[in-house]
Amino acid sequence: MIDTCCAIERMISIDIVVTIPKSEYENDDRETQDMLEKDLVQFWTLSKVPRRLKIGDRVYFVKDGKIESSMKVVDIIENSTMTCETTGRTWSGRCQIIMDDLRIEHLDIQVRGFQGFRYKWW
Repeated sequence: MIDTCCAIERMISIDIVVTIPKSEYENDDRETQDMLEKDLVQFWTLSKVPRRLKIGDRVYFVKDGKIESSMKVVDIIENSTMTCETTGRTWSGRCQIIMDDLRIEHLDIQVRGFQGFRYKWW
């Protein structure tokens, strides 16, 4: 019975939360505008792979101390390098999350900025 419970727990996926650094707010706004106007997807680079994150889950973004938006995960690529079409910057990492379906969130949750990711706690 214990083995069955463990197998089920590993199958459960959980959304993650990431913080947009203040130094990236302007780029984030430009990337979001390009995504909406040009029907692009966005990506987020992490140094650690969130093992419980699955395709179809959401990534929530902290901006100005609150959950501002979220996007649906459409692909997860490990050990990858990508170049942003908006900024021209190249990003490399152990995990790159490809997302679309931008949703503005209206959550009354205050969040202090942090590095990396956290699993959704609410």
